[in-house]
Formats: sequence, structure tokens, C-alpha cells
Amino acid sequence: MKEDLKQLAGSIIKTVDEIILYKDNLIKVKAKIKDLEAQLSSKSITKAQFNDYINRLLRGQKKDQYISSQEQKIFSFLDKIETNLITITSSISKKQEIKTKEDIYEVHEAKPTEVNLSYVKDLVKKRKKKKEQLEIPNYSLYKTTQYGKISNIFMESFSDYLIKNYNSFFIPLYKSLKSSGIPILSKTYISIILFSSILTFFIGTLAFFLIFQSLSVISIVNSIFLGIFLASSTFIALFYYPSIVSSSRRSKIKNDLPFVIVHMAAVAGSGANPISMFNLILTSKEFKGVENDVKKIVNYVNLFGYNLTTSLKLVALTTPSKEFREFLSGLVTIIETGGNLKQYLTAKAEDATTSYKLNMKKYVESLATYSDVYTGILIAGPLLFFSTLAIIQVLGGSLFGISASVIGMVGTFIVIPSLNLLFLLFISIIQPEI
Repeated sequence: MKEDLKQLAGSIIKTVDEIILYKDNLIKVKAKIKDLEAQLSSKSITKAQFNDYINRLLRGQKKDQYISSQEQKIFSFLDKIETNLITITSSISKKQEIKTKEDIYEVHEAKPTEVNLSYVKDLVKKRKKKKEQLEIPNYSLYKTTQYGKISNIFMESFSDYLIKNYNSFFIPLYKSLKSSGIPILSKTYISIILFSSILTFFIGTLAFFLIFQSLSVISIVNSIFLGIFLASSTFIALFYYPSIVSSSRRSKIKNDLPFVIVHMAAVAGSGANPISMFNLILTSKEFKGVENDVKKIVNYVNLFGYNLTTSLKLVALTTPSKEFREFLSGLVTIIETGGNLKQYLTAKAEDATTSYKLNMKKYVESLATYSDVYTGILIAGPLLFFSTLAIIQVLGGSLFGISASVIGMVGTFIVIPSLNLLFLLFISIIQPEI
């Protein structure tokens, strides 16, 4: 057991060193590219020389492609660290739950026949207390589902092949999956996408074939094409689902961030430890938008033993919100340089509050515009429309061969209610959460 834990710890240290190497290399490459671009703009080097230097520096890849591949390698190293930490935590948890004979049957001067009921009760309470003290916090990086297991059984090898040969295609999926906060491994999610698409194809083809109830070539071909359409739709929906979740999280974080910063500034004003700010935000359960990211920060510190700045950097890499990422980066700079945390948070709180007020003012002004549009289209428009229909009906005419009474019925009971519902849906979508 000890040897396994030592190997895992050594693997973690080695992986951290690799992350540092990749990170330093990426910083140097970005700095070199910036320097070459400056030389090109000042005409110190020619375009051909610039392209030659860039080609050698990026090893024949494009700039965005090279940076994405390096970042993906860093993400894979972080996944490896998290997996090793889960293994270590599980091993420690199992080891702590094993009780020795002396721990279960504590030495007592009385003979077995002389043990009274009060002693037994005290012993049980003591054991319960010990078990509660050894309880590991309930936290999981990934959730294994039965459907994910089944998908891996059938599609894991194919997923490995696709990841190995078409890794650039899945890079956007990796990033959105990381920022979405969905607790699932990227390879497992790719297996789920493939398995669900194939399953949808067979089920859809069979269902349409039963609907057509014909053995003709046309019905079989139609069933296959409809099955392919359903499978493609399933693949696209699952592929872009993490990005939709990530976008939703980004919006929620943006709405919660001003209040979170104000809350942290108030806590920092009391001279509390920086990690206690995140603990209070997590325990308050009032900021659902940032709760997932704050939970990661707290668990990185309390459960995995990272220092606060490292935890903030790791969360900044995966958060979908640009504003929250910049805030965490600034927080890291203040902590590492020993700056005035209270002053920084107070200034950020003022900026965030001002920005929030401006956004709300902009939203109210846009509502005034939408109300004018609503008045013109859904209030004045129907009145003019029905007045015209009344004139047409008096004259005994029709519109496009349809009688005025039929058009009036359709407009009254279908068109106008539908337009009102669409307008309400539009307003609810653009409305910021308060």
C-alpha cells in the first residue's frame, strides 16, 4: 500500500514538472512570436524570413493549432493528476476504515461477564465519533454512469482511434467540456456520443420501417436516410451540448460576479484569511452561478492540498467566464506579490457594481424600444388589419382566395396569440437574472 502511494506521489510530482515545462515553453513561444511580429512590422526581417522562423518555431503548425495542442497537453496532465489524487484519496479512505482488533475491542479491566450496558453505549458512541472524524469530504471529480460504462464497452477503442488521429477536431469539445463543469471524462463523453448516435440510427431506422410497413426498396432507403438524419442530429446535439451548458454557466457567473466580489470585499475588510472568503461564499449557497468554480477552489485547497494561488490558476483555466478568469488572475497577482487584498477587492467591487448598473440601465432602455415595437406590431397592427378585413368583407371580396371571416378567425385565435407568446419568450431569453 505504502509503495503504491509513493509511486503515485512520484508520478504526480513528475507530471507537475511536465506541466511547468509545457507552460514555460508556451510562454516563450508566445513571446517569440510577438517579437517576430514586431520585427516584421518594423521591417527588420522580410515576410519570407518571418514565415520561415514561424514554421520552425511552430513545427509546421498554425499558431492557434499549436497553442491549442499545447494547452490540451496541459489539460491532459491535469486530468492525470486528478486521477492519481482520486486513487490516493480512495486508498487513504479504505485504510482509515480498517479497524484493528485493539481498536474494536478496547482493553477494559472488567471481565466480559462484568461489562455493563453503560460501558457498551459509551464504546459505541466513541466508535461512531471516530468514524465521523475519519469521514472524507463528499467530492467527486467525475461521475461514472451505467450508460457511460456501456458506451465505453462498445466504443472505447474506436474513441481512442478518433482521438489519436483526429485530435484537433475534438479540441473545441475538450474545452467546452472542461468549462461546462460536466463531471465526466472527455474520452467517455466521446464514447457516449458515438454509442448514442449508432443506437439512434438503428432505433430510428427500425421505427420508420415499421411506420412505412412496406418491404419496397423505396421504403427501406427512406428508413435508412431518416435513421441517418436522426443519428446525425443526435451527434450534433451531444457534441454541442457542453458548449450550450458552458454558455449558460457563463451568463450565470456574469450575473453573480458583482455580488460575489462585493461579498468578498466585505469579508476581506475584516482581515479574514483569503480562503475563508471562498468558504463563506460556498456555505452561503446564494451564488449558484459561481458555486461550481468556488467549490473547486475550496476542494483543491482543503482536499488535495494545493496552495490558494495554484487553485485559483487551475480554476481560471477552466471557468467559462472571461470576467471571472480576469478577476481570479488579478487575485493571484495580488496574493503572490503581497499587495493590498482589501484595496483590490474594494476597487473591483466598485467596478463590478458600476458595470452591473450600466448593464441594467441598458436593458431597461432596450425594453423601452421593445415596448414601442410591441405597440406598433401587436396593438396598432391588429387594429388596422381587422379594420381592413371589415372593409373587404363589406365589399364582399376575399384575400388570396380566402374569405375575410376565415382570415379574421385565424388571425384572432392563432396568429396574434402566437406572436404574443413569441414576444414573451424573446423577453424572457434576453432578461438578465437578478
